Amino acid sequence: MNRKMLKDILITGFAMFAIFFGSGNLIFPPQVGLLSGKYVFWAIGGLALSGILFPMLAVAAVGNMGYGIRDMMQHVTGWWHYLYMGLGFLVVIFGTIPRCGGVAYETGFEGIFGSFPVYGRILFLLVFFGVSYYFAMNKSNVIDKIGKYLTPILLVTLLAVIFLAVFHPLGAIGQGTQESGGQAFVSAFLTGYNTGDVGTGIICAGIFIAAFQQKGYTKKGEYRTMMLGIIVIGFLLLFLVYGGLAYLGAQGGSDYPADVDTTYLLTDLVRRLAGTGGSVVLSLAVIFACLTTAVGMIATTGEWVEEWTKGKVHYKTASLVITIAIFLVSSTGVSNVLTISGPIFTIIFPMSVVMMVLGLLKRFVPNDGAWKGAVIVSAVMSLFDGLNVAQASGLIPVDVSGIMNLIYKIPLAEQGFAWVVPTVIGFVVGALLYKAAGKESIPYAV
Repeated sequence: MNRKMLKDILITGFAMFAIFFGSGNLIFPPQVGLLSGKYVFWAIGGLALSGILFPMLAVAAVGNMGYGIRDMMQHVTGWWHYLYMGLGFLVVIFGTIPRCGGVAYETGFEGIFGSFPVYGRILFLLVFFGVSYYFAMNKSNVIDKIGKYLTPILLVTLLAVIFLAVFHPLGAIGQGTQESGGQAFVSAFLTGYNTGDVGTGIICAGIFIAAFQQKGYTKKGEYRTMMLGIIVIGFLLLFLVYGGLAYLGAQGGSDYPADVDTTYLLTDLVRRLAGTGGSVVLSLAVIFACLTTAVGMIATTGEWVEEWTKGKVHYKTASLVITIAIFLVSSTGVSNVLTISGPIFTIIFPMSVVMMVLGLLKRFVPNDGAWKGAVIVSAVMSLFDGLNVAQASGLIPVDVSGIMNLIYKIPLAEQGFAWVVPTVIGFVVGALLYKAAGKESIPYAV
């Protein structure tokens, strides 16, 4: 590995960390630590597996299938990537990016300056999304901008908090509510899984792969070295931050109830740890965590629009229109965007996990029928969950309780994995039918 490749791996790996580390990723590790108490290191292991490794592997799965999600999803149907991208686009526009803006203001800006009238929120969001567009508007260097300029600031603020938590702790680790290391591991694993970052990995994989190509890494060996390198860097940085924040949360076991608000838990722990200065540093970390994620998502969706229109709408124009749209959506408040994006996210997430597994293990997938059976069944199962979420939030008036009562009888349904057993059955049946029909599978891109 030469010096240039090492430098490119570091910059792109830094960008991967920053894009994955959004506002929610800052808040939930302290709660995991609080609940796990003396079993916090077991919990960190659970987080590392589902909340860090799985999302990294999702990026690797797309890279293993070719050079984008189209190469992966053509094995389901020729149009499945359009469906996935359309759902992902709605999640980003009505959920991920507006939430970044809202949290950056409510937890970040107001954490430093206190409450402001409505115009304060509007002005902040104008600046926030203006900066986001500035970093995203040139797709040829968006990854470099994030990795070189934004990530170091984010890392410095986070590492300052973690350094104090480790070397100047609040006190001894609390008892927690978990009764064993295994229970702490499973609970943290489910928490990391439910962040949904596997979907983020598939959605954002394209911008990392494009960055490889733009830097000239098109040969198979170089491509794989770059992919492995950025995953290692991203994993190590996320592990360091998640582990440090969980360890900080474990120090508050005797001071906070188990059902404490997660945002309050983090902010109060940092205030006690480092005073007013620490609170300011945390607020800056929140702002930059939200900013880096917003930049990555704007870049991704801008590329999608350019692809959908076959270049008729240029990337820079698409990114600008998307930025304006999310500014308007974000101005309505965080709770409103979550109502809209929640059901869509519920639909897209299980199929993301399925495609991650199939993409990583492509050599063991017998034919395209297995892809079709597994992915389509997982999508149908998650559709019912999405309707249930939409009905519970008041978004739609449809009563799906009867269907959900049947679904809850499926193994693992009570744990939130009703789609797993039907998906496995779909995989087997799809593979057998495809083979019996004598159909040929599409060759893998790489």
